[in-house]
Amino acid sequence: MRVIGLTGGVGAGKSMVLSILKEEYGAEVIKADEVARQLMEPGMEGYLALTEALGKGFLNQEGAIDRKALAARIFQDDSARKIVDGIIHPMVWKTISDKISASQAGLIVVEFAIMNEEMDDSWEEMWYVRTSKENRIRRLAESRGYTREHSERIIASQASESEFLSRCTRVIENDGSMEEVRSQLAEILKNRG
Repeated sequence: MRVIGLTGGVGAGKSMVLSILKEEYGAEVIKADEVARQLMEPGMEGYLALTEALGKGFLNQEGAIDRKALAARIFQDDSARKIVDGIIHPMVWKTISDKISASQAGLIVVEFAIMNEEMDDSWEEMWYVRTSKENRIRRLAESRGYTREHSERIIASQASESEFLSRCTRVIENDGSMEEVRSQLAEILKNRG
């Protein structure tokens, strides 16, 4: 079993890389954001811990977490962000670790945007998907309808390129075509044994 951590900032193109790895190499993909989302479903461990810590002001009429309301709160209130991170991140990493342990896949790729030193020993390699800031802003406008200002705020809140590079063993350049990315992945994985 080969376990790879895949990271990169918002808009870097991690989804495209994951889709190639899944479809062409049979990788089992675990997305940290999806794990977090599941943990925050009504009645789940993360949901219960968040509503206990922060109240119910970010719930919708059905009683589920309104992700936009929660995001707005943590962008405006740093202490709320620290509380959410302190509750959800350990749960996410434990769930991912359990999924890796239970997997029978030959290649597992764990995708995440937030760097976490506690998990560094869970994978053999960490790959960084890199693209220019302008490409990221353009992609976020096209795919999510974000304004330039909103994209720049999110990018600024994430790890810097030097932080990503200092922790990653490989860089996947994603300023070109899908074929160029496919070629990089083929070169990296040809000796995967």
